[in-house]
Amino acid sequence: MLQEAVEAYLATLAERGAGVNCCTVAAYRNDLSQFSAFLAERRQRLRWSEVESEDVRAYLEEMRQVRAYQPTTIIRKLAVLKTFLRYLKRLGLLESDPLELLQLPRTLGSSFPVLSAEQLAHLLEQIPPVTPTGMRDLAMMHVLYATGMHLTELVALDTDCFDRLRGLLIYPSGDGRYRECPLTAQAIMALEQYLLRSRPHLVRHHPEEAGLFVNHHGRRLTRQGFWLVVRNYAQRAGIAELTPHQLRRSLMLLAIKRSSEAQGIQALLEHVHVSKGAGEPQGWQTPAGCHSLLKRG
Repeated sequence: MLQEAVEAYLATLAERGAGVNCCTVAAYRNDLSQFSAFLAERRQRLRWSEVESEDVRAYLEEMRQVRAYQPTTIIRKLAVLKTFLRYLKRLGLLESDPLELLQLPRTLGSSFPVLSAEQLAHLLEQIPPVTPTGMRDLAMMHVLYATGMHLTELVALDTDCFDRLRGLLIYPSGDGRYRECPLTAQAIMALEQYLLRSRPHLVRHHPEEAGLFVNHHGRRLTRQGFWLVVRNYAQRAGIAELTPHQLRRSLMLLAIKRSSEAQGIQALLEHVHVSKGAGEPQGWQTPAGCHSLLKRG
């Protein structure tokens, strides 16, 4: 029954033309079939509902110690697994995501430079949560954290790429098909906050602009423009050198780890509770009922 669920998931991806970054359906099949075989042969699991965090931990050790995979390969495989487990949970085949409780060893990311949890936390603290551009930047960080997409894909998103009802981003993959990326609840709320309170102010002189993320002139934000903003935040945070690839890998690794350290990052990403008043630019009106969209109980 393990492989049947994998094939059903792959069929869904193929039908929708979905993908995650450069991973093809064939790559997904290889990664997920490998994990299914491990569960059946080494852990005697017959159903996905039986899978626990210890099974994922044992698989991680298998990849590290037996197969001697590079950290980048392990992270890619765990990213595929994370998306698949979210799919199973959505179907009710899993009560909880066994990857959520897994604490990955710190050495996993030691072969390439990534930001520490403390550095990333300090970086996020530089983003002002009560300004239009601050809300935009927090929403973009949310999306990067939830999807792992490249910056070029992020700035190419249009407003109609955001499917509010299904909690997805749907966008062209470059091969004539479309990708569907599920968003976290926090990413959905951050985008809602940005679209309701920030973007209308930014595009007031160019309401026809289709780009999801726009600059202070109301035009689509470019990759270079967003990175200038991130570099400014990084400099304020005391981070001397930071590349787009490094930021993306840092967010992806923390999203997968879900350790207590990563939970601190997620708490920062959830902290945007904006009350009407201080910090709002003159002439920028808060729609009624919108100022507590990101409040977490």
